[in-house]
Amino acid sequence: MAKKIDNLFGSSRFVLPEQRAALIEHNEVRTLVERPAIDGDDFGEMCFRVYDSTQYDYAITVKWFVPKKGELGTFEEAWGVVREIDAVSKRFKLVCDWDSRWVNVEDLVAVTK
Repeated sequence: MAKKIDNLFGSSRFVLPEQRAALIEHNEVRTLVERPAIDGDDFGEMCFRVYDSTQYDYAITVKWFVPKKGELGTFEEAWGVVREIDAVSKRFKLVCDWDSRWVNVEDLVAVTK
């Protein structure tokens, strides 16, 4: 049986750039989740809480789905007060002390006080 030192090329592992890129993409796809199905009543309650945040100026925690590949994606979460609702684009502006962002209403997963 040959030792590793005798067979230097057989014992080393070379990874081509194409293989490395495929491996990284495969690992990213494994971490993605499917878009959750939200019940109509739950969706209505979440929209009510978003609207209440604009009217009574209290902070909420919002969790939404961010699509990455088709129906697969990740979740993001932020805390803040809703300052603006854009009914035409179906989104709202969530503002906290250090950041502001627009969130699509159709991507909502959870809204809590």
